[in-house]
Amino acid sequence: MGDGNRSFDILPMKYAKLFDTAFRDVTAFGGFIFYGFVLLLSLGNLGLFIRLLIGLAVMVAVVVLIRSFYFKQRPKKQSYSNFLERIDAASFPSLHTARAVFLALVFSPANAILVSVMAVLVAYSRIYLKKHDWIDVLFGGLLGWGVYWVVGLI
Repeated sequence: MGDGNRSFDILPMKYAKLFDTAFRDVTAFGGFIFYGFVLLLSLGNLGLFIRLLIGLAVMVAVVVLIRSFYFKQRPKKQSYSNFLERIDAASFPSLHTARAVFLALVFSPANAILVSVMAVLVAYSRIYLKKHDWIDVLFGGLLGWGVYWVVGLI
């Protein structure tokens, strides 16, 4: 809850818990479970399914590769005791933001405003929840955009 280091601390403390809950929920739209759900829903459209699957594989591979060689602590430090936990504990770049931006671009022709707003909210939620700083989120967004562009060439 409001700890003196969040954008919404200017609001009364009674709203801090509401924003904490709301941004924890919003951040799920950039998570693996939501992305997996979108993959399942796209099974009826093989072309879309393959684009989404390739996009996910490329984003995860790039993030794991970067985090393997460049470790940056999250704003709220996360402990780790093995390689996989270390990858998860690293903050650069934001994979949630990359997935949200990638999905927003894939689905933007039909739902541009909704998916764009969701991508921005996911990106901000990562900062609000102290999982990332703005550089992590910026590069996550660029990664999502870059992967969208590359997958479009395939």
